[in-house]
Amino acid sequence: MNASIEKYLKGYNLLQLIGWLSAIVILPSNFLVAAYIIVIFQIISLLEVLHAYKKWNHSKPFLCFVQIVARLFILFFSILIIFVTILKPIPYFEIVVYIMFVTWCIAEIIRYLYYCSQLMKIKNHAIVWLRYSAFIICYPIGLACEFFVIYNVFKYNDIFAIKLLMVVAVMVYVFLFPRLYLHLLNQRKQKLI
Repeated sequence: MNASIEKYLKGYNLLQLIGWLSAIVILPSNFLVAAYIIVIFQIISLLEVLHAYKKWNHSKPFLCFVQIVARLFILFFSILIIFVTILKPIPYFEIVVYIMFVTWCIAEIIRYLYYCSQLMKIKNHAIVWLRYSAFIICYPIGLACEFFVIYNVFKYNDIFAIKLLMVVAVMVYVFLFPRLYLHLLNQRKQKLI
């Protein structure tokens, strides 16, 4: 990797780390501002598909794309439902979205901390262990929250096309989540030996 790409990746990963850290710090006091920060940094993360395509990292472009687009999809509908249901809130919806945001922030902070340490050639076994272990808890919690969002979009929406979109989303999740989770478990075995 040439020096300019390495500098760019250091800057990108550091920016993402700062963004997700700021979101989790702001989240308890200002949900809406934290949500905007999460949206911004999730959109910026679309650059990671390019990084994977250019082989600047070890990610697979398709899995990277699916994961980022799935989050953007959930973000859009989460924020939309919160605004639409201000007068008649859905029970537990904001709490579940809050938990989902915390889980996402924790996962991303660990991931970008790991990437930054790798790019800066800092060896820290705790960071490596967290990178390849935290997903065991974070992914299922995040997935459960995302399914809750999808279920409520399906339940409280009368537009057939959106209901159909939610069904397709669930089918994609059911097909791809086990594949992604097993991929991460295999990576864990390789990295933590």
